[in-house]
Amino acid sequence: MPDELGFDELLDDGGLIARLLGKTAAGRRRELLHGHGTDLPVVLLVGGPGMGKGRLLRCIRTRFGPRVPTAYLDCAQTDARELAEERPGSRSEVTEVLRKIALQYGDWGGDGGGIAVPRLYAGLAAVAAGDRLARAAPLVDEVGRLEGILPPGSFWRGVLRGTARNYVGYVAGLVTSPLAGPFLNALLEGLFARLSTEGRAVLTACYGEYPGAGGHPQAGLRALGEDFQQGGEARRIAEGFLFRALRQDVDAAYHGVRGRMSRVGRPALLLDHADGSLGRRLLKPALEDRERGHHDRLVVFATARREDGGRFLHRAGSTHEGMAVWEPFTGTLPEWSRPPGGVPDHAPLWRGVLLVRMPVLTRDRQKDEIARLRGGHEQPDNAVRLRIHSGVHRLSGGRPRFVTRLGEATAATVFPTPEQCTDWAILDARVRAGEDEQGRPVADRPVADVLVDELVDRERPEELPPEHRGHWLDLLTHLSVAHDVECAQTLMRAVQEDRTERLNAYRIAELLEDTGWPRCPRHFIGDLGLRRLLTRRLYRLRDGGAAWHADHALLQGHYRDLGDRHPDPLFVTAAAHRMHHLLASDGADLVTRYLADAFRTRPVDQWCEELLAIADAALIGTADDRYARALGETQVRGDTLRRQVDRLLHAVWLTEDRTQPLEEIVPGVLRGPLRELSEELARIADEAVRHQGPEGADVARAADGAALLIRMARDWGDRAEDKQPLKRCVCTEHIGFG
Repeated sequence: MPDELGFDELLDDGGLIARLLGKTAAGRRRELLHGHGTDLPVVLLVGGPGMGKGRLLRCIRTRFGPRVPTAYLDCAQTDARELAEERPGSRSEVTEVLRKIALQYGDWGGDGGGIAVPRLYAGLAAVAAGDRLARAAPLVDEVGRLEGILPPGSFWRGVLRGTARNYVGYVAGLVTSPLAGPFLNALLEGLFARLSTEGRAVLTACYGEYPGAGGHPQAGLRALGEDFQQGGEARRIAEGFLFRALRQDVDAAYHGVRGRMSRVGRPALLLDHADGSLGRRLLKPALEDRERGHHDRLVVFATARREDGGRFLHRAGSTHEGMAVWEPFTGTLPEWSRPPGGVPDHAPLWRGVLLVRMPVLTRDRQKDEIARLRGGHEQPDNAVRLRIHSGVHRLSGGRPRFVTRLGEATAATVFPTPEQCTDWAILDARVRAGEDEQGRPVADRPVADVLVDELVDRERPEELPPEHRGHWLDLLTHLSVAHDVECAQTLMRAVQEDRTERLNAYRIAELLEDTGWPRCPRHFIGDLGLRRLLTRRLYRLRDGGAAWHADHALLQGHYRDLGDRHPDPLFVTAAAHRMHHLLASDGADLVTRYLADAFRTRPVDQWCEELLAIADAALIGTADDRYARALGETQVRGDTLRRQVDRLLHAVWLTEDRTQPLEEIVPGVLRGPLRELSEELARIADEAVRHQGPEGADVARAADGAALLIRMARDWGDRAEDKQPLKRCVCTEHIGFG
């Protein structure tokens, strides 16, 4: 997948990135967006799995990194945590990543050269020297380890190297016992004894503002080291202040005559997976600082999976009104200014955020990507190609990772006819799954399995309890047949029956939202493509689709026990909900009989609602005779009404499921039975007039129903011709079924 796929507007010379950084990818100046450094938002790139958030950060790093000082951090990596665990008294995950970021700024080789970080160095040295349990020699080594974050030849590096030599002499005879307090005092006294007036002013302006320092930098550094040792909230305050020190160092590189002459634009910090624990520990204090008026010119690009950026941004009970949200390809750049009236320490963090929603690929871009991936492969005939485009569009919803993987699979697969190019066939197409640890190619796998690995297994929710990590995918797989939470909870009780620790459906829904998957009122798995992946996996979980049939049978029993007339928010009645699961698993005959009987007694508008809800069922693992049934080519037991209902049910089922090409005759097939049923109701109304008179209740019901069915014949037929679902749904409202 090209890294820039779908990001043209974001990356071009007049796009958001260039305007925020003040330079194009070619190095030309651009007018700065959102002021000149007085108050900048944290730019939060939001989108679920497969939306390209990390890919966009790579583009920024590759294209703009040579033009402005840029540092990158993947907050999901564990190397910083592992280093911190080696010396927990003098390191933490945050101090290790700040060190990693500082090294990148120090190594930057563009205009103005590397950025010195004396403020951060002093703070990290205070932390390293404060370990109460360490002996003197390891403390000296730990402080010395930090020297690398200052560029060679730096004035500060020379001062601090001399100070370090004195530390060694000071503790030469005292290495047999822990001396954290004296060591920290000696470090600070040695440091300030060698500082110039300018250097002292630098640290005073920074650490003199540490809580409780009273303007004295030595007191601030000592308190920072002690707070770090204390752990808990005190350590978080110290870590947040260290990040402020780093931002002040970066900001200072743009001040003075040399900075103003040699540096143009703004520096960047790229934080991938920033909605995790580590990312939040960096973003939260930065946002709080800016809310309090501690502004800097660092442009922070961070990624998050939730559509609202993450729960940590939103105080309980606060609204999102006024939050700056921008979607690319709107033809304008985003406006942002901090909303007025915020009270520091009490204002929600979203006030300092510009939320950028990651763009989906348009249909034209999807077609271009599929054509690119096909490359030298033989082009399929036009009908097959259209079917591939339609299937990829529907399954992917425009998610770039989904589009590219499906494009790779279809490029390497021959589909002889459009009828054989079903959604299930596309998902079964095989794709190269990468390389093993030795760099050897891994055997080709069905693209559905690869996508499940990439979008579900590798994107588990951060808050998922460890005891559920091993079977998280299985839980979601069973939930692919669920609709509302009641339906999902029924499945979860059965699936987890033998487990001591269980996840309820309400918590699973929250975890899915935290992972970035959309919600849908009609489907528990609210993304059509993900639901198709999990449906396929459920059918193959046990031989002969046994798990698939068992889950549907379980739900049939649940809704049977509720009673047929029990209200159901999605299906009108529990009976209709039961019929949906019967249709998906055991065929249509009993469903046809139910609908024919209900047609004689139920209001037509409710009957149509039930029909649409019932027919929204996946067909998998069995021969597809829906066209024959919709055309009336299959013998159906029963009277004329039952045959009409059977034809209508199968035509609606074809239109709503849409896992195979929808032939042009379907709109007409839809209209025919509806009009015939309307005529049947008109006949009933005429009979009722003769027996009851024109004011009879049966007359009104039949007449109203006849008129409604005529309208339905027109509306449903038109929607089918436009390749749109008959019942609108969050899953498909943005993509259609084309």
